[in-house]
Amino acid sequence: MTTSTFDIIVPVWNNPTAARACLVSILDCAETARLIIINNGCDRTTELMLEEFSDHLGDRAIYMTMERNIGFVPAVNRALNRSDADWSVIVRPTGTLTAECYQQILEATVKEQAGIIPPHCPSEYSLPDRLLKSDCRCLETCEISFALLALSRTMRTTIGLFDEGMDGGAWCLQDYRHRADAHGFRTYLLPKVAVQGEPITIFGSRDRRRKLEENAVNTFRQRWGVQQQVALYLPKETDDHKLQETLELLHAAARHGHHLDLFLHRRHYTQAIQNGAACLHSSIILHKLPLLSPLKSMARSMEKLKLQHPQLQPVCSLDGIPFPGYDNALPITLLQQLAKP
Repeated sequence: MTTSTFDIIVPVWNNPTAARACLVSILDCAETARLIIINNGCDRTTELMLEEFSDHLGDRAIYMTMERNIGFVPAVNRALNRSDADWSVIVRPTGTLTAECYQQILEATVKEQAGIIPPHCPSEYSLPDRLLKSDCRCLETCEISFALLALSRTMRTTIGLFDEGMDGGAWCLQDYRHRADAHGFRTYLLPKVAVQGEPITIFGSRDRRRKLEENAVNTFRQRWGVQQQVALYLPKETDDHKLQETLELLHAAARHGHHLDLFLHRRHYTQAIQNGAACLHSSIILHKLPLLSPLKSMARSMEKLKLQHPQLQPVCSLDGIPFPGYDNALPITLLQQLAKP
């Protein structure tokens, strides 16, 4: 099997101490990767450090200089245009790359239709405890961060670069992930490794940043719609085929950015876990109902979920059975619609 090639992109804007630590961490764990180091309008002290570092690496580094800070996403896009490796790994210079993280990225690149691979970034989003405590080493996700992000060349050739007209942060990333999903590329999370790092600095006044985010939200929703939070319940008498069909619908909807909660009785829950449902997608949450008073337990769980997510919508099962306690539960056609390509 041919070994994939890697370019590691580090866009730097000042803070030479952190940037140097980041670059050293990459050299320590990615011995065969090439570095693409971007001087994104740095001060002279940082510039001298980057020049010295790049000169020492010789052909193993590409050094790019911007006359001014053009922004994080535009700098990344210019580096991606220079990258001809099978995979490009974006590393924010306030973080580090560990050997464990790099190894798990290598393992995930061979997964089916892999396009985007992020590790967990707890400083920017949280994962459910059940996922962090599980045996899942790799699963699909919608949670990505510029702290560290691996992108396949095949995907980049197909969908292009990041949208520089968006906010340069969460909405820009989600737009890119949705574009990847629309072309059949998967985003695989590595929940067992975590990266840290300060968020990207967005320049300008508070009013300008607010308008930028509003425009990004509007652009995203025009392209991809509003992400939904849905809850389903499967009765005890549900057969195995309906359980599998439900999980497939949930998986398809989760890939499109929706969040799904599925309440299962013990037998169904055990079977779903045995079939790998816990590691399908980070946006699918399985809830095991107790043997005693399962519907009362589910009602309490739903109350807590609705406090956390007021937009939560209960949906009827595939057999059309209403969601217990919710006469206004939506028809299963909602989930079927969310699951469509």
